[in-house]
Amino acid sequence: MTKEELMELIDIEDGAGFTYFENLAAIIEADVDIPASAIFQVLQDVDMKTFSELCESYFYDIMENMPEDVDVYNMLEAEKRNLIAMAESVERLEEGALSKLSDELERFHEHFVFNTACEIMNNDEQKSTAVSLRDALYDHRISRLGTSNKDYNIAPASNYEISEYIVNLNELS
Repeated sequence: MTKEELMELIDIEDGAGFTYFENLAAIIEADVDIPASAIFQVLQDVDMKTFSELCESYFYDIMENMPEDVDVYNMLEAEKRNLIAMAESVERLEEGALSKLSDELERFHEHFVFNTACEIMNNDEQKSTAVSLRDALYDHRISRLGTSNKDYNIAPASNYEISEYIVNLNELS
């Protein structure tokens, strides 16, 4: 995937247009493989303060209605904090920070969309389906609107390891 194809996927004309929740969601939730190099090229022109705010709201949105699982919740919270800290490193013009951010965003996208370790059990049909964390969270959100009888095992998705955890010293004080 090229920079232009990624920009088309996330519906922007340039990095300055990366200002909406949907732009970040399109990268994280895309059904296609997105190489870190394409993410890098797009993020070069993105305002990192805006990116951080989008991370905050995106992760809040997916975590607010998820099935109860402390380990997955903690993993998502850690990933959110890590992406925000990496964006702050980019903003401070630290060497290699944008590359690290792009790599981490690619890795998380792969885990979130393509790792089918989660399971949805449809109790009415006595049928179990292996799905990604993204799909389990979507299905759970939709099922809460109706009267479906499903159980969600998202615990296996907590096995995601952040490659390099960056801590913002301001958060510690």
